[in-house]
Amino acid sequence: MADRARLGERAAVASSSRRHGQPAASRTRTRARARILALATRHEHWSAAAIFALVVLAFLWPVLVAGHPFLPAADLYRFAPWASSAPAGAAGNYNVALLDVPLSYYPWDLLARHYLHAGIFPAWNPYAFGGTPFLANPEVAWLSPFSVPLWILPLPYALGLVAALKLWVGAFGTYLLVRELRLAFWPAVVAGLSFAFCTFNVVWLSHGVQVTVAVMLPWAIWLVERIVRRGRALDGLALVAVVALVMTGGHPGTQLHVCTAVVLYALMRATFAKDLERSARVRRLGLVGAALLLGTLLAAPTLLPAQQAALDTAGAAARRNGSASTDFLGSHLSFAALRAALFPEWWGRASETFAPGNGSYSERALFAGTIPLMLAAVALVSRGGWRVKGPLAVLGALGLAIGLRAPVIRDAVVNAPLFDVVQDQRILLWFLFAIAVLSAFGLQAVLNGAPGRRRAWGALAAALAAAALAVATIPTIADGALGQALQYFLHRSDQVVEEGVQPLASVGWLLVPAVAFALVLVLATWRPQRRALLGAAVGLLVALELLHAAQGFLSMGPASSMLPPRTAAVAFLQQHRAEGRMAGVNLALASDWSSTYGLRDVRGYDAPQPSLRFDALWRTINPNQSAHSEYVFGALSPESLRVLSLLGARYVLADPGTEAGGLGLQPAYRGSDATIFENPHAAGRALVAGQVHVAGSLQEEIEAATEAAFDPQRDVVVRRDELPAAFDAGQAGRGHAQVVGDQNARVTLRARLDHPGVVLLDDAWAPGWSVRVDGKPAQALQADVVLRGVVVPAGEHEVVWSYRVPGLRLGVALALLALLATLAWAGALIVRRRRS
Repeated sequence: MADRARLGERAAVASSSRRHGQPAASRTRTRARARILALATRHEHWSAAAIFALVVLAFLWPVLVAGHPFLPAADLYRFAPWASSAPAGAAGNYNVALLDVPLSYYPWDLLARHYLHAGIFPAWNPYAFGGTPFLANPEVAWLSPFSVPLWILPLPYALGLVAALKLWVGAFGTYLLVRELRLAFWPAVVAGLSFAFCTFNVVWLSHGVQVTVAVMLPWAIWLVERIVRRGRALDGLALVAVVALVMTGGHPGTQLHVCTAVVLYALMRATFAKDLERSARVRRLGLVGAALLLGTLLAAPTLLPAQQAALDTAGAAARRNGSASTDFLGSHLSFAALRAALFPEWWGRASETFAPGNGSYSERALFAGTIPLMLAAVALVSRGGWRVKGPLAVLGALGLAIGLRAPVIRDAVVNAPLFDVVQDQRILLWFLFAIAVLSAFGLQAVLNGAPGRRRAWGALAAALAAAALAVATIPTIADGALGQALQYFLHRSDQVVEEGVQPLASVGWLLVPAVAFALVLVLATWRPQRRALLGAAVGLLVALELLHAAQGFLSMGPASSMLPPRTAAVAFLQQHRAEGRMAGVNLALASDWSSTYGLRDVRGYDAPQPSLRFDALWRTINPNQSAHSEYVFGALSPESLRVLSLLGARYVLADPGTEAGGLGLQPAYRGSDATIFENPHAAGRALVAGQVHVAGSLQEEIEAATEAAFDPQRDVVVRRDELPAAFDAGQAGRGHAQVVGDQNARVTLRARLDHPGVVLLDDAWAPGWSVRVDGKPAQALQADVVLRGVVVPAGEHEVVWSYRVPGLRLGVALALLALLATLAWAGALIVRRRRS
């Protein structure tokens, strides 16, 4: 908008100078008026920025001022080894909807921070699944500017600071877009608040990467709007930067949804733009396309490794062709979930009684504010502005239809390339964004006079009708539920309530902002000339409503209640971590939180997903394992012990008092926090195979490796097609191997063999690992289903395993080419400006 004001100033001055005989004093007054307009616009921008900062501060006060960690880890107190040390206030901070954060996102950020501080190239994560790609993990957001504070500041506080920055960026970007659409200050502020604090951004805020990408949507649409209106190459260059921020943000599904929204909006706006010749439309669409291409290529060093690492993984297979919906909570949202657009507490809050209803809280993110929704309805029934409102309405309708699985539309989308491997119900983001921006059009109609105000009264009547209809559709209302609902409405509780109480209370929270909005309109009729006061009052109501609705979806308690301590059982495992890996029964010492203590776990959680081979092996001990959940085993048994031994789990942690009779396990630690068993059958880190079993298929490999007679301390199973033709697998081998060097992407072994044999490294195999024997390339074997092996001649040898991130070199090359093209673009603009 400052650019627009400057352009207006120049145009005014140029126009005045062209008027023959115009007095100098008149030209001076024209310049003065233009400068005042520019200063007023800048003042409004600063005011909006301050308003958003104050609202964000009010929301994240416990983190930013009180110093509470922005880390919802209190749920870990429900499991060993922390259950016995849970403080009195821990239960009040339980939030099962945020369990992904301590199980994956926080450990990944902590590990990334450790590697960067230590100067280690973070190629590989040795702490989960027996080892897994790490730089290729797209949800770490290595190159995102939002990640910089995470690598510099104390992590729990930095997480809160980055969360505040994301909310502010989302709000201000929406504000800029609305101002570009020629709407007034307060409508733009209301739209910014609505989008920043919509439930998508709130419920995913702790996770980090989803919101990192989502908050760039209004910025991208803002620049597309400027390109369509003006056709300036400079705006295209700015869009390159925004797209690069989107594509380095770290969540592939949200990245796809944001970029698709940009493409659809650009096509619709360019198609219906007024007074544009065909060549101008094509050129402006070309600017958008070039920006999308260059911005994506700039992120290739993270995108290509992530794509390569996802090949042949359990997660990618589960998501492909819509099959993610078979085992992922929330993917089967029905139209009943539409209640969440008006009643975000219909099924309770995530921090209170957990009632999934129509999908999980995270997936059922449909609330952008009652007042913004009413204002959006006003916009849709108001005349004018449909060249801009139309594309927004289409985006919102498509987001809602796809997210709620509307027939035909949803099926066409989820079967499309790229969309078939992401969770498309999260495209509800389009709906929330459309509501936020359309609410600005509605408020502008109200501010412009009585006709808009009458439509607002109609929206209020619709809200009341929706409340009545909602009450009528409550399946069961227990006796006395109305009184309990009033108490629940006034005093929040984490106790289980009677049937119908939560829905009734949520209806009450619909009526409060709706009635308050109506009162503001009534008061405004007395002083219709006070439009600024009316806009400010609506902005205040929207801020209060959204802040209230956001409570209970995030956990921001004191550190004593949020961060589980290092218990005696953890200290024992840390003392013995050089002896081998560990595992926990069920969610005991949950992965990947175990990595925060430097413990190598055979389990893991989410991206990067384990290989299909690992998944097949694990399903022999947990047939119902979901690719979207933490990999767990339910109990100690002969079957689970064989797999754990194969993967090198030397110690197994279980609930205190657990017994393991008949399994040959000896308790190494017994305490009030946990019981830890030492597993004498666990394979060592490196070994020379005493017997090599040959298998013809993956199923034969798994069957051989999980037989009771298979000894993982001396036996190895290898596929027949991987062994050298001259190798005699039936010849028993003798020898010794040990790890003499262990770095992130390089492991060195010293092996001595009496005759040629297989040397096994009990680390997970993945594409990118190669092996050299005495400095010469050798063929890497996928041994014991998921581990690394190599055939070594007789004698004493050095075996070196090295990891090169697949796709990284090509990604860097593409990014450099894109950077050169972007710099050339910028240079051409500078030259053109100097010539003009």
